[in-house]
Amino acid sequence: MVYRYDVVVIGAGVAGLNTSWVLAKKGYSVALVESKPREKIGDRACGDAIGLHHFKELGWMPPAKVLNGKYKGVKIVSPSEKYEIYVYGEGISVDSHKFGQWMLKRALDSGIELLDKHSLINIVVKGDVVESVLLKEFGKPGLREVKAKAFIDASGARPALRLKLPSNWPIAEKPYITDYNLAYREVLKLEKPIGEPDKHFAIIYLNTDIAPGGYWWLFPKKDGELVNIGLGVIWGREGYNPRHNYFRYLKDRVKGRIVHRGGGIVPTRRPMPTLVWRNVGVVGDAAYTVNPVHGGGRGSSMLAADIVAKYIANALEKGEVNEYTLWGANIEYMKAYGSKQAGLDILRMFMQKLGNEDYEFIMEKNLVSGEAVYDIGTKGGLREEIVKSLRAMIALISKPSLLNKLRIVKNYMEQARKLYLDQYPRDPDMLKQWMKDVEEFFNKYRAIIGFDPGPKVPW
Repeated sequence: MVYRYDVVVIGAGVAGLNTSWVLAKKGYSVALVESKPREKIGDRACGDAIGLHHFKELGWMPPAKVLNGKYKGVKIVSPSEKYEIYVYGEGISVDSHKFGQWMLKRALDSGIELLDKHSLINIVVKGDVVESVLLKEFGKPGLREVKAKAFIDASGARPALRLKLPSNWPIAEKPYITDYNLAYREVLKLEKPIGEPDKHFAIIYLNTDIAPGGYWWLFPKKDGELVNIGLGVIWGREGYNPRHNYFRYLKDRVKGRIVHRGGGIVPTRRPMPTLVWRNVGVVGDAAYTVNPVHGGGRGSSMLAADIVAKYIANALEKGEVNEYTLWGANIEYMKAYGSKQAGLDILRMFMQKLGNEDYEFIMEKNLVSGEAVYDIGTKGGLREEIVKSLRAMIALISKPSLLNKLRIVKNYMEQARKLYLDQYPRDPDMLKQWMKDVEEFFNKYRAIIGFDPGPKVPW
């Protein structure tokens, strides 16, 4: 028996749930495929913090019952823990499981059909489009063939659908292993609650011994009674094991009972060159819509899902789903978030080359303000004031090479943003040459700063 829908969405993380809801409420038949059982949807390891501005962009807010914390901003701590930078900007903390279950109910109430405990086994490509997917339900014999007019991959960092697409499709691009961070975290019920003012801030610790190529974090929840504590390390470097480092460096930092623990892999790079091709869309971690510097991805994943779902709905209404009718999704996403990611990808590689001495120096000398960090995070560019303040101190400091490096980073961040905004292809016919230009640009930058990207991912 063959099942038919307007759209099939693979993966019930926040991106897949939001995509399904947007399409279903527009009246389209949607099948949401998820390998977990229904009651486990939303149960995943994550930092759980989301900037409030993402929900303002989406036009909705999760209910209070799924929240377990609010933040005034982020506190960044130097390796010695002597120096701090406060970056103000409201955020919330969610209970991941409750948030996922609420989003699932919202989608179900809008008419989606959930195919939980189903794994994607293969795809059928016919006439240069994906005609159907073959699913396997756990514990049951045989395969279920599901046909649709459009398919969306929201299956995570190791994409279930995208990996099976023809290799000559640009949406099937493979990244480098260093484009990912490996993370491990625990949620603890504390013996002694976190007090003022730290309970109001998501705290990020810069320390390349504890978290090489990443950072470690402490995010208070429930008025300081709970804490999400963990770390991320760059993938592809020998000996970089987040769980090992957690137990070596962080396990005894705070005392409490384990409520939840787990790890995962997070893409920390610029977005896919295209989020759409033929009758396929890609959103969330599968499309690398995560912030390359701080690794937060839920807000931007839901934003990408919202945009791609809107264009798929419009294409379905026109009766023609392909990269031409969907191309506006790329233009809109690059303007909303993707171009910022490109700039931050430049900064991310530079930061992964820095050591504790560099971070300590930058924060001790007050070379970066909270306002400048906020500006970088919201715009993906490096403020001229950072370079100017270094220039003014050049006679007093022993790190003149850092000034030149920051000039290079600032220039390349600006160029990267323009590549993904002003110079992004206006139509699919221009994509191949643009991708070539982008690869040459990033290869040149990597060579200048001495960043080895390593091999492509093994999958």
